[in-house]
Amino acid sequence: MSATPPFARAGWTYGGLALLVAVLWLGSLAARPLFNPDEGRYAEIPREMLAGGDWVVPHLNGVAYIEKPPLQYWATALSLWAFGQNEFAARFYTAACALGTLAAVWWVAEALWGRAAAWRAAAVLSGMLLFAVLGQLLTLDMSLTFYMTLALAGFLRAQLPPAERTVPFSQAQTQTEEPPARRGANRFGHPAKDIPTAPESACAQRRWMLLAWGATALGVLTKGLEAAAIPAAVLVLYSLYSRDWSAWRRTYVSRGLPLLLVLVVPWHWLAARRQPDFLQFFFVHEQVSRYLTPSADREAPWWYFIAVFALGSLPWTVSALRVAAAGWRQRGGPRQFEPRLFLWFWVAFVCVFFSLSDSKLIPYILPAMPALALLIAALPAQVFHRDVLATAVLTLLAALALAAAGAFGPRFIAATDRNAYFLLLARPLAQIAALLAVSGLFVLLQRRRDVTRAAVFLGVGWCLAGIMLMRAAAVVAPVYSGVVLARALGVVPRNARIFSVATYDQSLPFYSQRTLELVAYRGELDFGLRHDPGAEIPSVAAFVDEWQNIPYGYAVMEIAMFEDLRRRGVPLREMTRDVHRLLAARR
Repeated sequence: MSATPPFARAGWTYGGLALLVAVLWLGSLAARPLFNPDEGRYAEIPREMLAGGDWVVPHLNGVAYIEKPPLQYWATALSLWAFGQNEFAARFYTAACALGTLAAVWWVAEALWGRAAAWRAAAVLSGMLLFAVLGQLLTLDMSLTFYMTLALAGFLRAQLPPAERTVPFSQAQTQTEEPPARRGANRFGHPAKDIPTAPESACAQRRWMLLAWGATALGVLTKGLEAAAIPAAVLVLYSLYSRDWSAWRRTYVSRGLPLLLVLVVPWHWLAARRQPDFLQFFFVHEQVSRYLTPSADREAPWWYFIAVFALGSLPWTVSALRVAAAGWRQRGGPRQFEPRLFLWFWVAFVCVFFSLSDSKLIPYILPAMPALALLIAALPAQVFHRDVLATAVLTLLAALALAAAGAFGPRFIAATDRNAYFLLLARPLAQIAALLAVSGLFVLLQRRRDVTRAAVFLGVGWCLAGIMLMRAAAVVAPVYSGVVLARALGVVPRNARIFSVATYDQSLPFYSQRTLELVAYRGELDFGLRHDPGAEIPSVAAFVDEWQNIPYGYAVMEIAMFEDLRRRGVPLREMTRDVHRLLAARR
């Protein structure tokens, strides 16, 4: 009986590590409360869908909220229905999208460059700091990234049927990688050029491309037109630069565009019928004006996403900067699609596109990270080997920095109510530092061994560190979540009025399972309040008059507001408080 090939044994090991990561990823979702503002908002909207039964027009705190499309709200509402109204259910869809993104990256890398590159790509992406953290948070950006990555994978797969697959010069053989027969390499381990195989049928090509069109439509239903605009712009730029227009013949627009419209149009049409000014607000205000003007109050300098790119790609920053600087030099032959060049345009365009906007937030460039991981996995073997060693050294430096922060940081933090919670992070930081130190040292001590194994070990180490970091964030929950106030609201009668005075805690309605009466606050609820003016009390003075005339009630407010109203003789009794706000009762 023949022995199991080395790469097959390694594949089982990598598969076991992937399963471990998936279990821990999902198992950590309930380890901390929902944080403000995004997690509270994107959990409350689905809760109100379930409670109110309106699946067309999303509502937040009882008023229409149509800043974003509803796909994630629908999916999260189903998760809440299946698992209960808790943190795990609220985050499950986003976490599943993160794991799905890793699977999509593995799949397309395997189709392009072989099994070893697939494990490297998935490991690199799973360990990227930006991906590991956002994959544990309830935001729209991870689900958008999943659909855009799935669209990218389908498109690349449609462009490269097996007859055109090439084994890049990046895949020099090692003792644990795939045998030459599988990888298309000669007996010396050097990659072959093109391996003649039976070409894939046109039907299969259409199938992959329709997958890309369908995923694009779901991306549009997740966050808007950017899910379609970015891939289209990348294809145009790639074609102009490479002078290769062959990919356009394999986009199957005559079938793909109708599929996209069938998926995207119905909700927009229904929402426009329900909200007369929906089209102007949703498309012009939320997607055009927000990009071109500082209306969203999210301004940042032009280099903002350069810093996010460098820090968010940790620990693979060296490799990330390398492919970003040199990836444009990749060229295919005449009428030969070059996937690495297309991936480079994808990464570059996402970063430049959002850098030109007047609205900037850290998660915006997350859709660039899967393509970046693919480019890193496709680096030449010798270059990637050097980068792995540099990444291991960077991992050790990060471990030392975290250990120093945990040991000496408390000496330099001022003693305040807020900072007291951050001091509790010292022990978790030491544990994360130990994990990263083991990961980095292992790779350095095994530096002559298989580079794929080293990449997987580093990726898993950083991924587990990200999970540990998000679990540790539970200690700072009173700073970023309304869960403390919500516990006190648990004893409040269901028919009691609860006011939110000049503030709005996004997580509080989800935890209290009820909406609040807004006082002198509009913010992102402005659109809904303009259509339902009776849902707010316009001023603090009007609230005081209302408060004086009710026998009992409850109010959430900033601590400074409470003290000011008490000085003015307003009857308020403090029930509980967190770092920022408190819950008061009518005496």
